[in-house]
Amino acid sequence: MTYKFKTEDIKQIVKAFGNDFFSDTSIVLESLIIKWHIEKLQLVNSFSSNLVFKGFSQIHGPIIMKFGRNFEEFSSEVNALKGLSGPSVCKLYEVDFEHRVLLEEAILPGVELALENQIEKRLDTFCDLYLQLHVINNESAHRVQPFNQTVKYKSYKDWIFRITDYMEAQERWVDVTEHMKRAKALFVKLTQEYSSETLLHGDLHYHNILKSENGYRIIDPKGVMGDPIFDIPRYMLNEFWDEADPFKLDETIETVFKIISCKLNIPRSVLSKILYIEGALAICWHIESGASMDEKDRFIGTIDKLSKYMSL
Repeated sequence: MTYKFKTEDIKQIVKAFGNDFFSDTSIVLESLIIKWHIEKLQLVNSFSSNLVFKGFSQIHGPIIMKFGRNFEEFSSEVNALKGLSGPSVCKLYEVDFEHRVLLEEAILPGVELALENQIEKRLDTFCDLYLQLHVINNESAHRVQPFNQTVKYKSYKDWIFRITDYMEAQERWVDVTEHMKRAKALFVKLTQEYSSETLLHGDLHYHNILKSENGYRIIDPKGVMGDPIFDIPRYMLNEFWDEADPFKLDETIETVFKIISCKLNIPRSVLSKILYIEGALAICWHIESGASMDEKDRFIGTIDKLSKYMSL
């Protein structure tokens, strides 16, 4: 087959990734279609860190093809797909490091866990996948070898320390910086007890958990080293981040703490701390990405709520 880009798609790709990226991609794409025996291909109109296609390969069946923009992030995802391989994670089929392209299993029907209406079912599913992910990989956690040896895994600690240093230089965000410094101190204290260096997914939210014919599966790992508890709070943030009703918020958080604490055998006090740490981290990343000062009150309000849950 030959793939032909639509004019509007070209404009969006160039806007998101640049003209050089599009030119390189359009050249490489045809050779990979032949190499990987792809007979159907469709562009996924979601232009973030990767350019993504879905389709069908005569060799592998339903596939997702990703063109990475950043070599380090691309290699980290490839390494994570290899290191976290198991029945709960989508399969990695092929890799072209030279052109930053990977071919992986397409999860079908691919309905996001976010669309499951019952919070209890969402939480049960998350906990089951978390246990599969980390119990399976726990024994080899200290022996994880990257697929591409030129790129090493980053750590959750790197994320915490780097963004704290960044925030300390942001004079307009002093209140948020104080929260991030507190989050860093809590992280350091927690890692005295939770000190495992395990390969984490690093982005385990409910849009990265998709329904397959045999249950839910995990996609799009970032690949970062740290204790398994730090693969929990990003999902927890999903359950309340956009909730405006304070009463509903408290009810939701109580449900989240209760189910995760019971199923994963992690004290509520620890869950409240990692939630605060992840919330501060997420807000600081928003700021680093260019958040407006108009969002300051909302950010402070959110992090203050997370701080409150640590005292309950």
